[in-house]
Amino acid sequence: MNTEYIIFFTILFLLNIFLAFNFDKYSNFFKIVDKPDDLRKLHKKDTKVFGGTIILLNLLFTMIFFLIFDYDLIDQIFDDKKKLIIFAFTVLLIFLTGIYDDWINLPPINKTIILILVLSISLYLDKNLITDINISFYKIIFLNKFAIFFTIFCYLVFMNAFNMLDGINLQTGFYSIFLTIFLIINDLNIIFGITLLIAIFTYLKLNYQNKIFLGDNGSLLLSFLFSYLFIKLYNQGKINYSDDILIVLLIPGLEVIRLTLKRIISNKSILRPDRNHIHHLIIFKNKPHIGFLLIQFILIFPYSITYLIPNNLYVIILSVIVYSFVIYLFSKK
Repeated sequence: MNTEYIIFFTILFLLNIFLAFNFDKYSNFFKIVDKPDDLRKLHKKDTKVFGGTIILLNLLFTMIFFLIFDYDLIDQIFDDKKKLIIFAFTVLLIFLTGIYDDWINLPPINKTIILILVLSISLYLDKNLITDINISFYKIIFLNKFAIFFTIFCYLVFMNAFNMLDGINLQTGFYSIFLTIFLIINDLNIIFGITLLIAIFTYLKLNYQNKIFLGDNGSLLLSFLFSYLFIKLYNQGKINYSDDILIVLLIPGLEVIRLTLKRIISNKSILRPDRNHIHHLIIFKNKPHIGFLLIQFILIFPYSITYLIPNNLYVIILSVIVYSFVIYLFSKK
């Protein structure tokens, strides 16, 4: 290993050790807390909401290292220096939007408009667009002039779906580990992947101790990051089919569809939070650790059975059936 990488990982580990074991020292700089409301929030005491700061600090440190020591990694992940800078500014803006939302509780429509503006500018400059949908069991669909609109739509849907998962401790963190491993398997740069895993484990350590939540700042940042990397690897030809990505994100996507339809039928705002999420349904009817394990199994189920069923269409159909059965089973009073 080159000397600069030894230095990089040494500093990286020291940074995360400080964040993990000196929580009380740096948490005083952040006054944003999530208060229990006895409605949809399951925690019992005020909890700091700045999980995104851990992810952000690790990302910024890694990108600075790339800029100083290794341009090859920049080309491998971001294509060039300009796109790395655009990515860095977008990450920062997404994070600040989440922090502002955690602070004053932005109306959902206002937050959506801000995200659309940030994403539109970023995609216009970076060009990391979904230009086609290559379906393994059908054909390639070219989006042409609709590419930017479809890309923004996909970002927003996944950001919303990912945020819906952030309802119980450890859930979003473990799902993020799963997504990161999937990206590494599909040839994401290993240095970048390990950095992300270390950051997530640091967050999980504090989240397990009930000291910190991911918050919108962390949820928006991570969901943007994963969306960006999925699209980048697809455009680089490292992920062959669009439905390979769909399978990994299928359960959160089904949650968005189910909850949207349920809220429409109930004459409620589709952006209004509630306690009808899959983790609420399962946790309320099981011991917490059993419910948590069951939720994790359901989240990775579609991808896990691809090793048994080679046809993605059958995988999707079976996963929808299993998901529907679980919702029916745990929705029964």
